[in-house]
Amino acid sequence: MPAPTDHFSLALYYQRVGDFDNALAQYRTLLEQNDSSPEVHNNLGLLYQDQGEIDDAIKQFQRAIVIDPRYAKAHNNLGVALLGAGRLDAAAAEFREALAAEPRNVESLVNLALVQKSSGRAAEARDLLQRAIAIDPRNAGSHYNLAVVADEGGDTATAVAHYRAFLKFGSGTHDELAAQVRSRLATLGSG
Repeated sequence: MPAPTDHFSLALYYQRVGDFDNALAQYRTLLEQNDSSPEVHNNLGLLYQDQGEIDDAIKQFQRAIVIDPRYAKAHNNLGVALLGAGRLDAAAAEFREALAAEPRNVESLVNLALVQKSSGRAAEARDLLQRAIAIDPRNAGSHYNLAVVADEGGDTATAVAHYRAFLKFGSGTHDELAAQVRSRLATLGSG
């Protein structure tokens, strides 16, 4: 007797290699078998988001949250989708829900900081990013975003320190951004 097909692993595989149609087919099979998996709805939301189908992505993240109201990943992903749609207040609310479930969620702290920055609240953004760095001192994204907030606020010393930390922890994974950061450091006279 053959082993049962692992539709979840197949869906993840197809999603990773960019095969939208086959990934979608696997997720649909999973939902036909069991519509109450928050992980399946969350991952399907990410699949839709990758395809630019934001409304469908939002619906899937919301469905995951209905099933598991404390599912931080779904709240964070919903926040990212809402942020991309320009719905800053709704995005911030989702990031706060993710943080209520997982207070040390660095990704949600950084995302909430981006909302605060976009809303003109640089001090709040800076505080959130400093919290994220305190939790994970090697998180390149936290350092980069704190550097940008400091740079835009005229705090060159802080900007330089965090641009350098970004280069230390983000090299190899953020090559294009690293080139921009090196250029900015040169402009600041600290290359």
